[in-house]
Amino acid sequence: MKKTIILALPLLVAACSSTPKTEMEKAVANNIGEERIISRIDDMKSRPDWLRESDPFRIEGAKVLSLGQTTIPASDNLAAAYRIAESNSKAGISHSISQRLDYVFQDAQEGTALDSTQSRYIGATASQLTTSALKTSKRYWEKVAVVQEGGQVTVQYRVFVLSEMDEPQFKTAVLDAVRKAQGKQGVSADFAKKVAQHWDKFVGNTEAPAGEQRQPSTATENE
Repeated sequence: MKKTIILALPLLVAACSSTPKTEMEKAVANNIGEERIISRIDDMKSRPDWLRESDPFRIEGAKVLSLGQTTIPASDNLAAAYRIAESNSKAGISHSISQRLDYVFQDAQEGTALDSTQSRYIGATASQLTTSALKTSKRYWEKVAVVQEGGQVTVQYRVFVLSEMDEPQFKTAVLDAVRKAQGKQGVSADFAKKVAQHWDKFVGNTEAPAGEQRQPSTATENE
């Protein structure tokens, strides 16, 4: 039954009534959240391998990768959606830096936990410093029909953007942000050096693709 419902979704997109009338409409109304991919960019048959929603920020092959996304009605402008997704990919970097700083802080034996104000400040500063180096490398959209309450079907675009930069540039930006936090944010004077020493911990046990060896950053705490 589920397969029949999904195949029928394109026929229901044009329905103007929110009240189920036919047996098929009644069946669909009981499956809120059912969805069907109508089309994909470049007529692709499936999502690309680089689109990993469960791992939006990662380091592979000495590249820092950040995934941004957004959802818009099918009637809206795709170009605007790409801009939103790109902005979200940059915001994701700031959030990831803030999350990972605690691991380094604990390993560096700073004595106390890095508070949210300190980590957010460093994350936001580093994110600003990466702006010029961060480039959009991949784009993807998929057009989706989704069953809503009352049997109505809405059509949306899900848009994804992958931004990337070289790991050495990223490392330099993080260390520079830590230095800016010294004193004014209560971070010790040598914390930037400790971040550099614990860099592999900071990037978070990332692994290279099968058959490849991870290439660590060559940036130093003095850069």
